[in-house]
Amino acid sequence: MARASDAEVWPVLRDTLAEMRLLGAHFLRRYHLSVGQAFTMHRILDSGGLRLSALADGLGISRPAASALVTSLEARGWARRDRSPVDGRGVVVRLTPRGLDLLATFDRKFESIVRSNVARRSRRNCESRR
Repeated sequence: MARASDAEVWPVLRDTLAEMRLLGAHFLRRYHLSVGQAFTMHRILDSGGLRLSALADGLGISRPAASALVTSLEARGWARRDRSPVDGRGVVVRLTPRGLDLLATFDRKFESIVRSNVARRSRRNCESRR
């Protein structure tokens, strides 16, 4: 398989990023989700669950600010606080099935954009070789 040149890759990447930015803005508006909430949900997802203090440290915000973010996610049914299984005192933040579904929908749409742009590039390459 031939390797794509920078001249071929950059326009595809630029188009993909532009479409993802538009989709992201649409998705956030549709679900009334802030960028901070979306970022926080992905952070929780990537960790499989975080202590509230670790979430605050990872986001670079105060613990009260992290707590407020989690409260807003809980109010929407996207996250929950559980007692730490390790010591029973700390709080671990996890996504709910509803929160996981929301992120899965978002990720599927992003993946679709990437696949579409890569396929379009492949078709153009095939046509230009003829």
